[in-house]
Amino acid sequence: MAVIVYAGLKILSSLTRIASVDQSQHVKRELVEPNNGDEQVFLPMIPGVTLPMSHIGYYLLALTVCGLFHEAGHAMASFAEGVPIQSSGMFVMYLYPGAFVNIPDQQLQALAPFRQLKIICAGVWHNLVLYLFASLSLAGGLKLLLILIGWQSLEAQGGVSVVHIRTNSPLATHLPPATLIYQLDDTPLTHNIEDWNAFLFKEDGRHALEQGFCVSKTHENYGDKCCDIDDTNPFGRSLNATISCFRSIETALDKQCLSTLPVLASKDIPRCKEASDCHGPEMSCVVPYTPSAAGQVVRIYAQIPSWVESEEIDRRRIFIFEGELVDIWESVKVSILSPRFWILPVSLPHILELILRYISSFTIALALLNILPAFKLDGEFALEQLLISFMQPTDASLVTTTRTYRATKQVQDSIVKVTSIVVGFVIVGSLVMGLLSVV
Repeated sequence: MAVIVYAGLKILSSLTRIASVDQSQHVKRELVEPNNGDEQVFLPMIPGVTLPMSHIGYYLLALTVCGLFHEAGHAMASFAEGVPIQSSGMFVMYLYPGAFVNIPDQQLQALAPFRQLKIICAGVWHNLVLYLFASLSLAGGLKLLLILIGWQSLEAQGGVSVVHIRTNSPLATHLPPATLIYQLDDTPLTHNIEDWNAFLFKEDGRHALEQGFCVSKTHENYGDKCCDIDDTNPFGRSLNATISCFRSIETALDKQCLSTLPVLASKDIPRCKEASDCHGPEMSCVVPYTPSAAGQVVRIYAQIPSWVESEEIDRRRIFIFEGELVDIWESVKVSILSPRFWILPVSLPHILELILRYISSFTIALALLNILPAFKLDGEFALEQLLISFMQPTDASLVTTTRTYRATKQVQDSIVKVTSIVVGFVIVGSLVMGLLSVV
């Protein structure tokens, strides 16, 4: 209950802050720094708003599992206490799935208060058990199971395994599923996804090479239009897509247009930190010239899986990506688990992890919500039995019992009304704040 009240106060604070900003005519909205202390306690999960629509299947499956598990708890507890179930089933309300168990009131109320509590609280208890199972699975149980049935962990050797690539990505035809990406530019992915994210999430969207490439002066004149780069033309103004702009590692003023693949995709080209490291006549040390965040150049070092047909014996490749760094992260889904055999579905670990994360979130939310003494929730009926247990004497007469029941009912109704108002405000407020956060 304290968490719900705290959530309500946070929502009130956030709404007040937004209203004060909107009413001020002297402060620009974009200059108001976000206050981390005003973050929501509960984040509403709204498909297409706070959740990607591609997750709608996992979302609904997790809701179904959590609802069935909750109602199964009531059903099993009812059976254990000798109370028959009138009916049970599932329903769909406005796309959202749910489940129900109908327990006869007369036979339920004939039980002692503690036995009634066992049935009433069984659903919440089962949600907590499900949360514990999901948490243990995400903490390592799922990974251990997958390793036992044929996957391998890349934590020891480094790198990430390709799970899926968007079909419209230029990398889709080059990186088949289960491809091992072990290095980005000069950064080996020693710490797997941690290094992958650190490389692709740069604050300014740019990265710089510490080492250049030794190249000889080209006899072909590509002009200098490829070096005419700005945010509108992140790759220059040249119509030749096979060339890129390079600059001297020592000065950005010395630029030239060179053929991209012979310089960046070659495995044998010498590396350098300064011009003197390049030996030979007319040799220079160059790096890609990428002043625009939308025109970054990344060398992707990858190893193709053994079951993919290839004309080359060497399975290691170097692919060149040109564009925004975040485009790689958004279009290429990776994992630290890689299948050992072609028959194993590459995306299975990712799918199971996603389902477990949704189940973990939904089942604990369902438990916390249902235990609250609010209208038509399990907590309302649990509160009634608790009040009866504490307020009704064991040797009470009929008159005393009636008076106690009336007093109990008044206390229960007051608590339920207040709690229902607070819970309703938190739910509606969380939805409003969730919608405002994406506007």
